[in-house]
Amino acid sequence: MPTTMHDREQAFEAKFAHDAELRFLVAARRDKLFAHWAAATLTLSAADAAGLTAALLAIPDRANHDEALLNRVAAVFASKAYAVAPNTLAAAFHECWQQARQQLMAEPG
Repeated sequence: MPTTMHDREQAFEAKFAHDAELRFLVAARRDKLFAHWAAATLTLSAADAAGLTAALLAIPDRANHDEALLNRVAAVFASKAYAVAPNTLAAAFHECWQQARQQLMAEPG
């Protein structure tokens, strides 16, 4: 049976929605992993680590979200007088993105 244009359109829309949801889930997990990395690097208490994670997850998902996240973490490092290079933060952020993507791809369902 030939595929109708309507069927193809619905399949495209379903794939687009799935891909958008996956990008959102990867970004959310990446942000959480990045917060945990920062907290571990700074040896924050459990309460401070939870606060940092909540603060990072509360950053609105807009065009400059990644930059805002990196700036917030850089500010936390600076407030703790912990010197960290911007490229170190960027590398950790990228590593967290890779981990988040791998974790989500490995999950069944």
